[in-house]
Amino acid sequence: MVRLDVVLTRADTIRIVDQYKGIREVSRQLDPTNIKILTMMAKLGPRNLLEVSRRCRIPLRTVYHRIEQIEAKSGRVAKLIPNVARLDLVRANLFITAVAGREEKAHKALKIPNLWRSVESCEGAFTNHSIQLVPTRLLRSFRRYIVAMEKNGLIKSHRIVLTGDSVQSFPDFSNYNSHTKEWAFDWGSYLKELETDEPQKTITDPPTTPLLPVDTIDLGIVVNLELNARANFTDIARDLNVSPSVVKYRYDTKLLPSGVLDQYDFLVVPYPLEIVAYHEVMLQFTSSEAMNKFYSLVGRLFFIGTVAKVLRQNTLFVRTYIPHTQVARMFEFYSQMASRGLINDYSAVRIDLSRRDLQTISPELFSNSNGWVWDLNKNLAELRTLCSSRE
Repeated sequence: MVRLDVVLTRADTIRIVDQYKGIREVSRQLDPTNIKILTMMAKLGPRNLLEVSRRCRIPLRTVYHRIEQIEAKSGRVAKLIPNVARLDLVRANLFITAVAGREEKAHKALKIPNLWRSVESCEGAFTNHSIQLVPTRLLRSFRRYIVAMEKNGLIKSHRIVLTGDSVQSFPDFSNYNSHTKEWAFDWGSYLKELETDEPQKTITDPPTTPLLPVDTIDLGIVVNLELNARANFTDIARDLNVSPSVVKYRYDTKLLPSGVLDQYDFLVVPYPLEIVAYHEVMLQFTSSEAMNKFYSLVGRLFFIGTVAKVLRQNTLFVRTYIPHTQVARMFEFYSQMASRGLINDYSAVRIDLSRRDLQTISPELFSNSNGWVWDLNKNLAELRTLCSSRE
């Protein structure tokens, strides 16, 4: 795995590295031309700048120059969200309530199996939320590990919800006035569309297609693209100690056609982070049609960052980022959806991004001969050590 954020500590001196510096730098450069370029990149992929230039009717040299300017300050404009189902991994949304006074140890315990994608603090009924990428055949063992956290007195309760891959929703800048820097939240229009329009898109469970046969080189390419979706093949090859032609061949003939590289997360947040509230919201729809009506509308709901479908249910998890002044209106919107018979129920936890850790998938848990390997007994021993320590 590779950590996607860094916090350095020493004695009583703490230096905090802003893990959202890249997002801030991209946001500072969101003029109308860059918005047009980034929006098209979100549709076509972060590497296809020639087609972006053609569709936007902007000279290729200008497109390259502007992206280079953004990346010079932000480091990257996008990262890969790999299709983990094709890699024989299950995406588990995990919510826990830590025992009072043991919140920090619970946070650390969530990382011991090294399956975590993100671990973050939250407010409400739960104290921590985590995305875990669990090998399919080891899901039962992972559940045993979480139960062991309860038995060892770290957590009082937990909930595991399995979902498909998260789908990013790029902000719809048609709702944005770049001159006045104002966003228009047309809540009434959203409700009307949900009631009257037919679904234009569908969201389903991951298909039960044959799993992609991968090796450590493939996973190394995936990790590099998670760090930077526009990473140079030469740099990736150097990191993996292979030739650039090997990387290009695997990318073009294996990873790209398989769908592993379909989703990207662009570092574009429509408003300053300081005024935003983040929530993880679960919407339980009355039918698949109602769910797909909402999913079809998500592109217009610029306050939604990602969507993931709960497996075998008409339920979606949506990650929202919305100005504090609009939080009440957002929950009123969900309430109106319920009163109109679109959802049976909804619930939310507020995410504290100041206490959020991120990492890539963990190829060190994979071997070419045995696939994903995870030692539950070793992890349980580490858990007991953590619980008995005095720190």
